Amino acid sequence: MRQNDLQRAAIMALTAAGSTALKRWVGNRRPRMGRLLRGAAAGAGAAGVLAAYRALTRQHQPASGELVDEILAGAGKGVIYTAILDPLLPGPPLLRGATLGSVEYLAAPWGGLLRKMSHLSPVERIPIVGALMDAGEAEDDPFLAYLVFGLALGLLSGDDEEGEG
Repeated sequence: MRQNDLQRAAIMALTAAGSTALKRWVGNRRPRMGRLLRGAAAGAGAAGVLAAYRALTRQHQPASGELVDEILAGAGKGVIYTAILDPLLPGPPLLRGATLGSVEYLAAPWGGLLRKMSHLSPVERIPIVGALMDAGEAEDDPFLAYLVFGLALGLLSGDDEEGEG
């Protein structure tokens, strides 16, 4: 086996183990509808902030239909974030968002963390949102784009005032 094959196998094994542990932990939790709606709104807002960032830096000018798809995909990512990851991450909202953006950037070659975790969240039960998670392929985005999305998502989702974490 080549070293790349060994690294890929190790990453897949760690991802599978982590996914199984998270699935067992998350399976016992049921986030409230208000928390999920707040996550969807935060994700849509973060996607809008990212679209504005891309427009300002002239990286990407989406067509109007693309923008709607990206905002809806952002809403799906926001649901996943608030339902699963936000309660697990330590620190204030901006730090949690920066952590998400960094991890999402590192996981981009394998489809991204949020896309891989979608089967653990309520998004899986909403077929249209699950399909929209495939919108807006951002694998070629620079790190700063992931960081902008993560920071905006963390800031917009805020602290857990409901005490559900």
